[in-house]
Amino acid sequence: MFIIILLLWAAGLYILFRNRGEEEDLLFLKLIGYYFLGSFTFNLNGLVLPVGFVISLFIKPRQNKSVKRGSAIFGLIMMILGLFL
Repeated sequence: MFIIILLLWAAGLYILFRNRGEEEDLLFLKLIGYYFLGSFTFNLNGLVLPVGFVISLFIKPRQNKSVKRGSAIFGLIMMILGLFL
């Protein structure tokens, strides 16, 4: 199961990286950072709050906005899948 999730994660980030609109230094590392930010949660009495995703909504990147937002959404989706699996 871990291998499948790891392959899904790598494929998702690779697809996002290929869809970039313009060249940017260290974009792949930034996408990983947005992914981790999107998957960051705060657990409050059993209620899981996606705090990292909300923070990512307030960040205004100058380049590759849609790709970075997609990476944060991908992190949120993977976090939700992790809650149910």
